Order: sequence, then C-alpha cells, then structure tokens
Amino acid sequence: MGSIQTTGGVFTDTIRKKIIKNICSVFHCREEDIEELVPVQAGMTNIVLSFRVNGGKYIYRHPGLGSDALVDRGRETIMQKVVEDVGIDTTLVAMDVDSGWRIARYIEHRDFDYHNLNDMVRGVMLLRTLHEAPCRVRWNFDVIEKAEGIRDQIAPEKYGNFEQFEEIRDRCYRLYELAKTDGIRQCNVHGDARDVNFLINKEEIYLIDWEYGGYGDPGFDLGSYICGGDHSIEDIDRILFTYYRRKPTPVQKRHFYAYIALTGWFYLHWTMLKESKGQMVGVNKDLWYHYAKDFSVMALEMYGDAKGGEEKK
Repeated sequence: MGSIQTTGGVFTDTIRKKIIKNICSVFHCREEDIEELVPVQAGMTNIVLSFRVNGGKYIYRHPGLGSDALVDRGRETIMQKVVEDVGIDTTLVAMDVDSGWRIARYIEHRDFDYHNLNDMVRGVMLLRTLHEAPCRVRWNFDVIEKAEGIRDQIAPEKYGNFEQFEEIRDRCYRLYELAKTDGIRQCNVHGDARDVNFLINKEEIYLIDWEYGGYGDPGFDLGSYICGGDHSIEDIDRILFTYYRRKPTPVQKRHFYAYIALTGWFYLHWTMLKESKGQMVGVNKDLWYHYAKDFSVMALEMYGDAKGGEEKK
C-alpha cells in the first residue's frame, strides 16, 4: 500500500496491520472480511479511517503524533459514558484505553456549516445540553494548565515563534485571572468543540471525540466552537444569544470573549507541538493566532483593563 498522508498523520503499512488486527478482534472476523478501509481526511489529532464489515460501516480512530502528550484516555472513557447517557454521542462500538484506538458507528452526515443558521443553533444547543448534564466528571479541564502542559512537551527553540507572542501571553494570563471573577458556573466540557467533531444530518446531530473532555469552564467549548471557523463579531454575538436564549449580560459577554482569546492561545500551543513533531497544521494556525491576539485586546477592554491595570469601576 505504501504511506498515505492524512490530516491526522501518516497512514503506514505498520499502522494498517495494527488496525486490521484490532478490527478482527472486535468483530470476530477475518482480514478478508474487512472492506473499503480508507483514510478519512478529518481531524488533526488522529488518523481516521472508514471501513465496512459484516454489513455495517464504521469509523476507526488511530492515535496520531503527539496525542499521547495531549490526551488522557481514561478521562475520555468516563466522558464517553456521560455523553451516552444524555444522548450527545451514542456512536461508540469499542475503544482501548491504553493505546487510544476507537471504533464507532458510521453516521451518514454532511459537513457542519458554521454559517448555516440551522447548523449553528443545533450545534450550540447540543453544547448547552452537555453543559447542563447532571453528572460531573472528576477531572478538571483548565485551559492554562493544558497549554502549559503542552508547552513543556515542546523544545525551547520551537516555542513562541509568533509575532508579539509575549504580549499575547501577558494579555491571556491577565484575562485568565479576570475571568475567574465572573461567577460563570463550571460544567462538563468537550474540550475541542470544532466543526469537525459535529456529525450532522437532517435528523441527527452528535458531538464526537471526547479525548479532551473534563470539568471546566463552558467558555472553552464556545471558544473552541468559534475558533474552529472564521467568525465576525456579529456571528459571535449571535452564537452567544443562541446559547443563552437571550442577550447575554455584559459579564457573560466579556467572559466568553475572554475565552475566545484563551482558546486561541491554547490552540497556538497545540500548533507548536504538532509542528515540533513535523506535522503542519495549515490555515487554522493563522486563524487561531488572530483569535488569541485580537480578542485578548477586545476582552481586556470589556473588563476595563486594556492596559493590564485595575478594572475600572
């Protein structure tokens, strides 16, 4: 077969053999029973493939480069159970906690469209359902701790190679402290709620891939949703209106704007880790930089702290 470059890494013959072995183990089948095992160009953390066996179609996820530094698979397993119980993701067939591979039912779907009003409403309300789920997982998801954990995996010479990086860092750390004072309730979060993780069709919508899930600030889910695409200020305000089902208060609005910046900051670290391992991220790199740089300025102004001083009364 040879190697195939996917958005989540290189699909090699060695990886293919491992995948076939795992599929045969789950479905009690032979290699020749597996049909149409092909890469799906979706996601940037893992190698994703689709296949058919025993009359059904499935998705296989194989951990990509650097995923061991980013993902707690035990946490993912617990999150999967929580979201199954509330109907947010019922696609799981099998997964291995130690090595990180996962098999799920294939859902016929189209691309999630950020700028389709119906898609946006369905996606944002699914996030709200997650945030209102009564069962609390015991692992905390803290955006700055996550970013710092990724930073520690990056060689110093490959860290921080962005224009105005130190200024952005200072603003984001200030926002992180200010956002703590807003009184926004913590909840279960997905941790990577971008368009590629929504499976949508006319009847169904699921949010998949719970590798980064935990208990944390809902701002990170709205932040990752927004940072996944090119959104105007009007788009963002419409998303927040949909989430709250009303106009957000000034405190709520500034909080979520702060988390757009913090999410961009987090994804810059994710970008640097991937690039340090030889995997390019593409156009999203510039988009995430924009959200970290520009929204950190806007959010600080909302807090009356544009110069990093005390909040204005």
